[in-house]
Amino acid sequence: MSILEELNIAVHHVLDVFFASDTDVMSRKVKQIMANPEDKEKYLNALKAIKEMEEQGQQGAKTITLSTAEKLTLTT
Repeated sequence: MSILEELNIAVHHVLDVFFASDTDVMSRKVKQIMANPEDKEKYLNALKAIKEMEEQGQQGAKTITLSTAEKLTLTT
């Protein structure tokens, strides 16, 4: 990687951090998940299952595998 490419990446990172909106309700990770219809469905189904657990007074976790093969665990 050339020095200009590395400098470009560093500048973009600094600007992202400096100008990051603190009013965002969703994290970048959730935004990525919501952008993929398959992952979105899995995520929303897991949230629904967790909500049902909470309503029954139970605690637990739900693990989903995203399309990137990354595992994500949601807990109550």
